[in-house]
Amino acid sequence: MKRIILLLALALSIGLLSGCIFTPVDPDQPIVVDVAVFRVISAAGAIHRPLVTSSDDWYVQPGNMETLDFSSGRDQYGDPIGLLDDDRWIIQTLNVRCDQKYQDDTLFWPSLNKPIPYRDNSCVWFPGYTAPIETISTLPYPLYSLEGYPWDTCQTNSIPVMTSQMATILASARAEWIEIEITAPDRSGGGYTLDVPGYTSTSSNVLTTRLSSPKTITITWTKGSVTETWTIEVPVDWFWINGKWRIPVGPTGTC
Repeated sequence: MKRIILLLALALSIGLLSGCIFTPVDPDQPIVVDVAVFRVISAAGAIHRPLVTSSDDWYVQPGNMETLDFSSGRDQYGDPIGLLDDDRWIIQTLNVRCDQKYQDDTLFWPSLNKPIPYRDNSCVWFPGYTAPIETISTLPYPLYSLEGYPWDTCQTNSIPVMTSQMATILASARAEWIEIEITAPDRSGGGYTLDVPGYTSTSSNVLTTRLSSPKTITITWTKGSVTETWTIEVPVDWFWINGKWRIPVGPTGTC
């Protein structure tokens, strides 16, 4: 008996010296285990090539006033154009550069109802033209008069002499919202909830919610005094889509 007591005392001493301290689990404290599975269930977004001045003609001339329109639709052949869903996705960045220039062309976003330069899914493009900036408004001068932009009847803005070339169009769009489905570990009884405003507790371990931005979400399962939580990080990438196209640009000085 004394030998057993000595062995137990020795084991406890070794445990304390090695830094291992055993404490009982408090059932009232949350248990955080990151094992929840989640995915996007809202329709996937896509950006197809835009209409150019309401036309399927995929060719432009330098200095012409063109419109790049990313509104949802179909071309004359039935192929999708612009954003797959322009009610949910909004163009955020748009850049156009001709191969024979070292800088991007200037894009203009005229609007009758929003402050310039309000950005939507349609803009004006003068192929080959990079605009000077008007010092008072800090807005660019268009090649031709545009609603909301500075204009000087004496201005002599021009486009550099260039031969036939290609231009690259780069676009990105952001979702106004996405819907995700979260599958938490299945527990018997109790209720699940999300730390999302307005979310109502449910008995199902499969939860759905709509988000307008990426965020960290905590899923909580509660049964009486027992609580278990899981944390997920909704990635930024789920809110963004990108597109890239090459478009022919004719030479300057021709029609």
